[in-house]
Amino acid sequence: LSNMATMTCDALATVCSGPNCLVPPNSFNAILGVVLSTVLTVMLALVMFSMGCTVDASKLWGHIRRPWGIFIGFLCQFGIMPFTAFALSLAFGVLPVQAIVIIVMGCCPGGSSSNIICYWLDGDMDLR
Repeated sequence: LSNMATMTCDALATVCSGPNCLVPPNSFNAILGVVLSTVLTVMLALVMFSMGCTVDASKLWGHIRRPWGIFIGFLCQFGIMPFTAFALSLAFGVLPVQAIVIIVMGCCPGGSSSNIICYWLDGDMDLR
């Protein structure tokens, strides 16, 4: 019985032939990747939906009628942030490809983390 258990453990542990020992193929990482991407996608959709539920239609209409906050956000997002990224690219002397990446990232919003921080700090969720 112990000889059979030893053979089973040896067969599961590694497959050796001469100087090469290989670990048998395992699909655990592929399955884990699918599970994690599915769970994270559902959680992100839930967070974004719940943040959208906090929007008040009357406050949103007020921002549309007086769009100073929208203009300031637009100016910061597509003016100041890319200019800052460009200035930092020049200051640090990065390669042109890296400078393009830095400028593109300077144009990208903060994602859902900025929405969560705005919600925690009782910010205006209609302008986020």
